[in-house]
Amino acid sequence: MELRFKLNYLFQGQNSPFLHAVDAGYFGDHGLSCTFVEGFSSSLVTRALAGSEADIGFGDVSSVFERALRAGETEISCLVPIYEHTPCCLGYISDGKCLTLADVPGSTLCGPNGDTSARLLPLLLKRNGFAPDSYTYLGVQPEERDRLVASRSVLAATCFDATLKFAMQMRGYDASALDFLYFADNGLDTYSGALVALNSVLEQEPNLAGKLQTITRQAWRDCLANPQLGVEAVIRRSPDMDPDIVRNQLSWILQRQVFPTGDRPMTFELDGTKMADTLECATYTVGTEAKRSADGLAAEICRN
Repeated sequence: MELRFKLNYLFQGQNSPFLHAVDAGYFGDHGLSCTFVEGFSSSLVTRALAGSEADIGFGDVSSVFERALRAGETEISCLVPIYEHTPCCLGYISDGKCLTLADVPGSTLCGPNGDTSARLLPLLLKRNGFAPDSYTYLGVQPEERDRLVASRSVLAATCFDATLKFAMQMRGYDASALDFLYFADNGLDTYSGALVALNSVLEQEPNLAGKLQTITRQAWRDCLANPQLGVEAVIRRSPDMDPDIVRNQLSWILQRQVFPTGDRPMTFELDGTKMADTLECATYTVGTEAKRSADGLAAEICRN
């Protein structure tokens, strides 16, 4: 069975365990083949699957929920949560003073159009007693985002921490003073990146969801034990990448987001506060456009 896999971004350390899974033969062991399609944002993976551009992907959970609320039906399942600690944040150059949410009203922020953190920021502000539309937002390309942050032309960028930090390094900017205001540390802890798949594809083969879950968990644990496996998988596809940057990015997300307290089951807690926050983000974003209630949505979409 051939699968088209939409990545959350370019071939980089942050998605390298999936590349390693192919190189290690894990897909082949289950009678599957996998072709990767580089991405631009985890939020846009849902759109790619819904538009039949891919079969599975490394996408954003709240985006899947939003799609289901708008469509009134569930087309996509979330199979494995990758991040234990969400990387959603505001990235900024620190001058010795930590950024707070109180600094955001009246400021100018930037980020790529469709950015996950940009979608969630209004609810984060609202939860903390600030007007959700109290800032100016510049939707820019990643290259321009990095320039604006480095030159301090904006207060901060909405981002995933590892994406901004290592993109700035790859483009030659000094990221030594880069710091982050994490949404999870300010009252909005959500599920973010996950292995996602079209239901119509999962139905084509018995226990395909289980196979993909097994492959994913093994690949990420492999890279936890030996990050060099992920580095080699990236360099095979992008030989011009700096191996040290690839390794540092992979190690960053493994230690800070995926396994911050060591190995874990990598399963969804359907009744936990993280899931409740994720559902609230989706319902807040969709608003009156929702064609169904969020009741029972997590159980319909998230499989363990």
